[in-house]
Amino acid sequence: MADQSFANRYETTLVPVIFRPWAQELIRRAAPSDGENILDLACGTGAVSREIILSNVKPGSLTGADMSADMLAVAKARAKAAGIAADWVEAEAGQLPFDDNRFDVAFCQQALQFFPDRVGALRELRRVMVPGGRVAFCVSQDLSLNPLLAAQAAALDKNNGPEAGAAVRAICSLTDGDEIGALFEDAGFSDVRVDSVSLALSHPDGRAFAEGALGGMHTGDKLSQLDAERQQRCIQDFLTGLGDCYDGVALRFPHVSNVITARA
Repeated sequence: MADQSFANRYETTLVPVIFRPWAQELIRRAAPSDGENILDLACGTGAVSREIILSNVKPGSLTGADMSADMLAVAKARAKAAGIAADWVEAEAGQLPFDDNRFDVAFCQQALQFFPDRVGALRELRRVMVPGGRVAFCVSQDLSLNPLLAAQAAALDKNNGPEAGAAVRAICSLTDGDEIGALFEDAGFSDVRVDSVSLALSHPDGRAFAEGALGGMHTGDKLSQLDAERQQRCIQDFLTGLGDCYDGVALRFPHVSNVITARA
C-alpha cells in the first residue's frame, strides 16, 4: 500500500497547481448539469469531484472511483471537510462495480496513459454510461512540450537513475491525438474530439513546489530515496532545468495535454 503521506503531498502540492486547473477545463467542456449522475474515474484525491461542486452544479449523484485506497481516503476526508456528498469506490478502470447505463457524465484526468488495457477500460466506461452520455479526458502531450515534466525527468535521471526518470516519462507515454481518438472509437464512443490544449500554470514558491512535486508525483515518491544532500541537489537540478520557467522565486510554465470529449 502506498504511503499515506504521499497521497497528502499529491493533494497539497500537485492538485492546486496542476489538477485543479485541468479539472476546471474538463468541466467547462463537458458542462455537467443539475441532476446528472457523474463519475470521476481514476479520481485520485477527488480534484474533479470537488471542482464540480465548487462550480455550483448539483449532481443527482457524484461518484469517485480509484484503485488506490490511500488516494480515496484523502478524497473522502477532503470532501467531508467541504460538506460534499459523494461516494468513493475502490476499483480499477477495467472492472467498474457499477450497473449498465449508470452515469450521464464521466471525467478522467491524466490517467488513461496508465491503464494496462486502454480500450478495455474505455469499453467498461462506455458500459456504465447512459446512451449519449458525455465523457471528458485529458492526457499529457510530449515531454518536449511540458518543461516541468522534462525538468523532473532530467533531475531524476541524474540523481536517482534512469528508472526514476522513466517514471516521469511514462506520464507522456500516450501523446498522439490520432491514436487516442482511435482508442475511443474502438471502444464504441462517438463524436470523438481530440484538442491540443495548453494551460499556463504557476506557483509562487518554486522550491517548495519542487520538494512537493518530486515527493508527490503520481508515479511515486522518488525524493525520499536520496540522502539529504542529494535531495537538495536533485531539487536544484530540477529548478535549473526549468530555465525561463523559474525566475529564482516563482514558477510559471505551460502544461500541454490532449483533451478528449466523446459520447457513449
